[in-house]
Amino acid sequence: MSLHALIMKKKLHLTGAQERIVKYIMDHYDEVIFMTCFKLARNVGVSETTIIRLAQTFGFKGYPGMQRYLRGSLKNRLSTVIRLEKSISHGSSVADIFTKSIRQDITNLTRTLQEMPFTALQEAVDSILAARCVYFIGMRGAHAPALILCIYLQFLNRNVVLITPGLGDIWNRIYSIGKEDLAVAISIPRYYRLTVELLEYAQKKGAKTGAITDSALSPLARYAQWVLPVHCQLDSFIESYTAAVSVASALVTAVSMNNPEETMAELRNHEELWKEKKDLISPMRRLPFYEPKHKK
Repeated sequence: MSLHALIMKKKLHLTGAQERIVKYIMDHYDEVIFMTCFKLARNVGVSETTIIRLAQTFGFKGYPGMQRYLRGSLKNRLSTVIRLEKSISHGSSVADIFTKSIRQDITNLTRTLQEMPFTALQEAVDSILAARCVYFIGMRGAHAPALILCIYLQFLNRNVVLITPGLGDIWNRIYSIGKEDLAVAISIPRYYRLTVELLEYAQKKGAKTGAITDSALSPLARYAQWVLPVHCQLDSFIESYTAAVSVASALVTAVSMNNPEETMAELRNHEELWKEKKDLISPMRRLPFYEPKHKK
């Protein structure tokens, strides 16, 4: 379990100095496991006492205990990553790139599952069920999981609003949010400033708030009552939203299982409408313009 996962599990509220320490540790993991407390404190710009207090906040007796934990976590983490990387070549062919990307997403999904705080997941489901309206905030790549949540919660007759650029004035769309509503923001590094500002606004209006982001140290976490952390590492110029999409799908499924009878009734109504309007095409049906032309 990573430090981020410990923060979520214990529902810790870190000071600004403690947040800087955790960020430094995560950014320099393989160096910190061999650093003295004095050197770590000097590199971060805090006192040794602050380092020791952080270790005690996590439940360790002192810095040595936290350092041993970090070494064990790194060993477990590398065992998975190394096995994946050794299974493919380091070439740059399309097949190599495809294989490596898929394997990295498998790692992202696995680590997201291992470190998911299920109490926060239950809180997320409960808040969606209790909300008068759920506002989903997803910009750029985060639009994908936000859209999935909106589409399928609408199938369950939930009142939802999708907030993203290009769909009218953004601030007017969230202006009416209130205490009976829920705002869920989705963003991973590098975080989109507008997403953070919208979640902060929802919090100030008294709405319930949640976030799907990479860690408890995300700027979204400051304004969220619950956080669902997702791993997003990808050796590319883009970040991976695979785990975020998976979490979105799991949330919808969990909400649907709260009242199976009501869910089945809503889905039957949708099926009848789709059948009436002929919206869906059977995979066995061949469209006229795909008919092969036979030579005479």
